[in-house]
Order: sequence, then structure tokens, then C-alpha cells
Amino acid sequence: MKKTGKLKTLMLSAILATAGSLPILAFDNTNILVEEAVNHIYQQRYKQAHQALKQAYEQSPRHPGVHFNLGRLFELTGNFEEALKEYRLAASLDTSMVAARRGIARCTVEMKRVRAVEAQQTQTSAPAPVVRYDPPPQTQQTARVITQQSAQQQQAPVYQQPSQPARVISQPGITALPPMQQPAARARTQELKLPPLPLQATVQASRPAGEQRAEVLLDSGKTDEAISALEKVLQSNPDSPRAHFLLGKALSVKGDLFASIKHLEECLRVDEKFYDAYYLLGRNYARVNLLEDAVKNYQIYYVVKPQASVALEMARVYETMGSPEKAKEYYSRANAMNPGNPNLQLRLTESAGNLANDLYLRGNHAFTTNKFEEAANLFSQALETGNLIESSRRDAVRKLEVARFKVREGEEKRRPAREGFTETRQNFAGTNLKYWQLSDINFKTRFTGPITVEWRGYVARKLTRHGRDFLLMIKELGQDELDSMNRDRNDYRLNSHFNNQPSFLLATRRGGFPPFAREGQMITFNGTTDWKFYDIINDLGETVRLPSFEFISAYPD
Repeated sequence: MKKTGKLKTLMLSAILATAGSLPILAFDNTNILVEEAVNHIYQQRYKQAHQALKQAYEQSPRHPGVHFNLGRLFELTGNFEEALKEYRLAASLDTSMVAARRGIARCTVEMKRVRAVEAQQTQTSAPAPVVRYDPPPQTQQTARVITQQSAQQQQAPVYQQPSQPARVISQPGITALPPMQQPAARARTQELKLPPLPLQATVQASRPAGEQRAEVLLDSGKTDEAISALEKVLQSNPDSPRAHFLLGKALSVKGDLFASIKHLEECLRVDEKFYDAYYLLGRNYARVNLLEDAVKNYQIYYVVKPQASVALEMARVYETMGSPEKAKEYYSRANAMNPGNPNLQLRLTESAGNLANDLYLRGNHAFTTNKFEEAANLFSQALETGNLIESSRRDAVRKLEVARFKVREGEEKRRPAREGFTETRQNFAGTNLKYWQLSDINFKTRFTGPITVEWRGYVARKLTRHGRDFLLMIKELGQDELDSMNRDRNDYRLNSHFNNQPSFLLATRRGGFPPFAREGQMITFNGTTDWKFYDIINDLGETVRLPSFEFISAYPD
């Protein structure tokens, strides 16, 4: 026992010593700083964003959001190497962060592109050799000599450059020519200014040769050869978005839709702005009956490139999904982009008829399940389309009137509850009276008149005595009341003796209770008490005395 006491003392001393060396915990506002940095990045205030993220890093160096937003900041400012490091840290700290993996792919592709451009510039920046013409030195004594020749030779004069100084021959009618001018120096290659290439040619030239060859093969119908070429391209560059797109397109042509979807999703993982991949994904998802995914990708493409053909495909997908409202909307958009198309006009008319019939059938279902407000709304929409057949139109008109009558009837039934709620809210209890205080004479003597309470209780029975209506209630006890009455929970079961507390009576004139105050319901009521008691007969024929409240107002729960 003594050893155990000493051991406890030593352990307590060690704990206290360790606690004395622990630093005081400070408030961690890392998430607030990250949100502040995100706002700065959005407003292009990069310096302020860097300061906020630096402070957040000092507080939480292993917070994935800090590293991810540092990656965004470095990427937007052109520092792709640092951005790649931060994205990798964020992805390692939170393996479910897809945005970080996309950032890694973007930065990797961008760094490869920058290195390729730098290598190309290095090759083209070397000065080209310049060939210059240096004529032999001439002196004042050196001159070109013209000799007399025959008439035939004068038609093609010959100039001779003597290797040694020659004498000037003076003859009548013959003059010596001045020495030849030295040619000007040629312009250097890097000084030449060429016009820029067209954008299409620039984009085509920037594509790798393997991708260009695969695209040519795919356009010429050689799908298998194109797939083989693209697989080789992806082996050397697995993050090429265009190679993934072309391979997805080739596999779609071949009918391997799920493999095509895989490569198209990979294309968007690397470059989420490759919008042609969204359109092809929408078509492939629609072909494999994944309609929600098809609509999602179609919508992304349609926002950027609105086309009548895309709107038409979306309308067909919505028809298959059983959404005639959306189908009609996109048929209308397609018709607005391509007016006068008879096929679109026909589909638009059919869609309007399908929409009217769908609204009518849904209204019938709501009507049979007693959802009269919903039924009235659906029947009204179906009639407004003007595309119902005559028999359906007459039935919709009849049921619309019935549904509107039922709605008004329901509102009339709910009116007492609404009015009771308003009145009860206006009559707040002045005293928080407890159940056990109803029989406390000392508590009663503190008041000179009745007091108002607001209680919540269960309607156990409805009685009529002495020309008045009574509700036999069981109060919902608060925690302090449960403790004072030694109970662990509320129990709303009424025994045959009617003596299980907390029972009481709620009294009013004949017909004074609202219709919702019926047996088996919970109500919240306002009532007054001056500590009156009434004698009632229980299920065993015995007389039981219970405290009573005078009813003011109530509303159901």
C-alpha cells in the first residue's frame, strides 16, 4: 500500500511538471485566414493573399486547404514549380481532394510546355552565318580598261578585272569607268520581321506529330490505326488532354463506350476547359442510359457553345427521363435557333401534347391521394397548355372545381388553429406555474386573483358535465417537475382511476373548444386558474376530484 501511494505521488508530480511546461492553447483561426486568402485571390490581390496564407501556414502547417490555395496562388502568378509542390502536399494531406490532383496535372502540362518553348527558342536564337562580299582592294592606278572590239563583240561587252595594275589607254572617244561600289552588308536573320502565322496554323503546328497523325487517321476512317497511334502518344505523355479526347472519340466510334467515357473524363481531369469532351461525354452517357450524367455534361457544353443540335439532344434526353417540361423548354430553344424547321415544329407540338397529358395524369394521382392543392395546381397547368384531348379536358375541368372546393374546406378547418395560435401568442402567461403548485395553499395565498398559464398537454378524454365541456388533460412535465415528482420521463397513459398525476381539467362553455382539441392530440393552451376543483366519475364509477383551468385559447402541435 505504501509503494502504491508513493507511485501515485510520483505520477502526479510528473503530470504537474509536464503541465507547467505546456504552452497555453491559442485560438486557431486557420479556416478564417484561408477564406480571407480565397477572397483576395478572387479579387487578384495576390500580395495580401500570400500574407494571409503565410500566417495560416504558421498556425497549421499540415492544413490541406492552406497548401491547396498556395498552389492556386503560385499557379496564377506563373510560378508553376512552387505550385506543383504545394498541390502535391495538399493531395498527400487529403487524398480525397480532387482539385489538388487536377492542379498537379495542369502544372505538369504547363511546365512541359514552357520547357519545350524554351528549348525551341534556344535552338532558334543561335545567329545564322552571314556571307559577306569583300572586293579586292583598289587603288587610284587600278582601273577597268575598255578596248576596241568588233561590232558583234560590242553587243555583249566583256569586263575584265586585271590582277595587276594596268595602264589607262587614252584613245579618242573612249573614257574610263569609275571603280565599282562596295555592296551593302546583308541583314541578319534575327533582324528580319516576318508576319505572324494564322491562328489555325499556329495551333496545328503546336500539336505533337503523333496527335496530328492520329487525328488524320481518325478523320479518314482508320480507327484501329488511330487508336494504336494514340496509345503510343499517351505512353510518352500520359497527361495530354487532346490525346485522351481523340482516343475517347475513336473508342466511341468503335462502340466501346465505357472505355471512351474513361478517357474523356481523364481529358477533363487534366484540362477542365476542354469543352468538346463535355459534348462527347453527354452523347456517350445518353447511349449507356446514364441520363443524369448526360444532362450534366450537355449543360456545361451548352452554356459555352449554345447550338440548336445540342438543345435538341438535351430535349430528347429529358423526354426519356420523363420530364416533359424540360423537354419542351429545350425544343423551344432549338426552334428559336433554327426557325422554320418542320421537324423541330413537329417535335415541339408533340412535346407540348406530352406535357399536357403528363400534367393531367399527375393531377389525377394527387386528386386520388387527397392532395387537393397540388391537384388543383396541376389541372390548371394542364388546361393552360390547350393541348388536352376533349375528354381529358372536360374531366380536368370537373376535378379542378372539386379540388378547389376541398382546398377551401381545408382552409376553413385550419382557420381555428391559426386564430388560436395568434391569440395564444398574444396572451403569454404571467406566471410559470408548476403542476404541484395547484395544491399548494401557501403558493395560492400569494395571489389575490386568478393567474394565467401557458401549458402543453395531452387530451385524454372529452367530457360534458354541468352543462359545460371539459377536457381531461395530462400535462407535459418539465425537467424540474419530473425531478420533483421522481419521474424519468412523461407518460400520457390514463389509468381507469383518473388519479395518475399530472391530470387536470380544462373547462369552457358548450361547444367552446376548437375542432382540433380532440382525444389523442397534443395542444398548447392558455388558461386561468383560481384553484377550483371539480368532481368527475372515473371508469370504475368512483368520484375523483381534479384541479381545473378556464380555457382561453389553444393551437395544435
